[in-house]
Amino acid sequence: MCKIYKNGLLPLVKKWFGESSNHWKLLEDNDPKHTSQMSKTFKVNNGIQSLPWPSQSPDCNPIENVWALMKLKINKQPPTSINNFVARIKKEWKNLSIEFAEKLVDSMKNRVELLIERKGDYINY
Repeated sequence: MCKIYKNGLLPLVKKWFGESSNHWKLLEDNDPKHTSQMSKTFKVNNGIQSLPWPSQSPDCNPIENVWALMKLKINKQPPTSINNFVARIKKEWKNLSIEFAEKLVDSMKNRVELLIERKGDYINY
């Protein structure tokens, strides 16, 4: 994760928000790779602020829906090699529609309301 933060996240944040880290916050679930001591230390040392996330929350981050859809599409015709797998991921990613992304973003208000209503219990979304 630290390599992703260093080589992917931080350069994009600098490009989009400039040098100030006060204009954005990172949203991650509580997957162990995000909460490891190494990841936590890297984020603190690099001024990465994370949004709080309930410890036993369901995956209400819309990217989880993207991964699920991608898995379904890729598993229709399982990859035959690593190169084929990577190519299929890139192809399916490029084929995701803007409308699908907008729908996921627009669903966040309802997701958060349901999560609050159910006191962090799972939501069927």
